Amino acid sequence: MRDMGRMKASLRQFIVGLGVIGAIALCPTAARADLEVTASVNIRATTEFHAPLAPYGTWIEVGSYGRCWRPASVAVGWRPYCEGNWVWTDCGWYWQSDEPWGWACYHYGNWYEAPDYGWVWIPAVEWAPAWVSWRVGSGYCGWSPAPPHGIVVAPAAFVFVETHRFHEPVRRSRVIVNNTTIINKTTVIGGPVRQDRNVSGRAQQVVVNTGPDVVEVGRATGKKPTPAPIREVARRAEPPEKVVQQIKQEQEQKSRRTDATPRAEQERNRKPEATAEPKPTTAPAPAPPTPKNVPNPDPDAVKPAPAPNRPQRPAIERAPPLVNPQERGRKDEVVPAPPPAPAPPAQQHQQGPPQKGKAHPQPPPQQGKDKGLDKANKEKKE
Repeated sequence: MRDMGRMKASLRQFIVGLGVIGAIALCPTAARADLEVTASVNIRATTEFHAPLAPYGTWIEVGSYGRCWRPASVAVGWRPYCEGNWVWTDCGWYWQSDEPWGWACYHYGNWYEAPDYGWVWIPAVEWAPAWVSWRVGSGYCGWSPAPPHGIVVAPAAFVFVETHRFHEPVRRSRVIVNNTTIINKTTVIGGPVRQDRNVSGRAQQVVVNTGPDVVEVGRATGKKPTPAPIREVARRAEPPEKVVQQIKQEQEQKSRRTDATPRAEQERNRKPEATAEPKPTTAPAPAPPTPKNVPNPDPDAVKPAPAPNRPQRPAIERAPPLVNPQERGRKDEVVPAPPPAPAPPAQQHQQGPPQKGKAHPQPPPQQGKDKGLDKANKEKKE
C-alpha cells in the first residue's frame, strides 16, 4: 500500500509538471513582446551577451542548446534565483538580483541543469521581470527557473520560503530545497504570460510574471505591497556603463556590416551596361545589267515592281548597237527583230525584192480559186 501511495504521488507530480509547460511555454518561437524596460540598452541578438558575460563565466557548447554560459566562482550547491529579493511591480513579480550579471541572466533566456555542467544559462533576447514558474500552498511560496521549451520542470527544482518571509531578502542558506512534504502540499500557479498593459502611458504587449497572490502575501507579511513602475525598478539593475558601451559598439559594427553587405552584393551582381553596336551599313545591291542583243519576248509584259526601300537608279538610254553591213549575213550574229507589223490587205500587198535579214509575210495561197481557173481553161481547150 505504501508503494502504491508513492506511485500515486509521483504520478500526480508528473501531471502537475506537465501543466507547467502551459504556464511557462513562452518559447523563442512565439511572438516577442515589445517591452524593453532598460533605458540604456536594447538587446537585439544573443551574441551581444558574449563579451559582457565573459568576465563572469565561461561560454560552452551544450548539446542541442548550442552556446550557453556557465557562471564561475559559485559555491557548491548554487542555484539560480537564490541571491536577491522579489519586488511587486505593475508587470508582476520582478527578481532583483544581487549578482553582477543578474541584469542579463534573470531577465533574458532560460536556465537548464545540464548533467555534465550543472546550471547553465541559455541566452535569448526577450525581456521579462523574471523567467520562473511558481508553487504555492500550505503557507509556502516556491519558484524554479523556467526551463527551455520542451523540458518539464521537475518538482525537485523548486526552492521554498515561508509566505510570511516572502518579502525578505532571499539567500541560498535560507531557502528550502527538494522537500517532498512541501512539494506535495503545494500546486503550480502562474508564470510568465504575455499581456497588453499600459506602460509609461503607452499601450503595449509585455511579459507579466504572475505568481503568488499579492493579497495573501500582504496578509502573511503584514505589509501590503504597492506595485512599483516596472521601468523604475528595472533601472536599479541596469548593466554597468562599460557593458552598455560594449553592446552598443557591437550593434553598430553589425549594423555597418549589414548595410555594407547588400551594396557589395549589388556591385558584384551588377551587369555591365550593354552598348549598342552599330549596325553594318550595306550599300544597295546594284541593278542587274541589261542583257545585250536579247529580244524581249513579250513587249507588253508588266515589269516587276522594284524592291522596297531601295533607291532606284535613273534609267540609262542605250543606243542600238552598230552592226557592220558586211557582217549582217553572219549566222552567229543575232539581230533583234522589230515588233511585227500588222498584215496589209491581200490586194495592197506589194511584191518587192527581198531584203536580207528581213522576213516579209506571204499571203496565204488561194487554193479554191486556182482550182476553179484550171478547170475552166481545161474545158475551153477541149
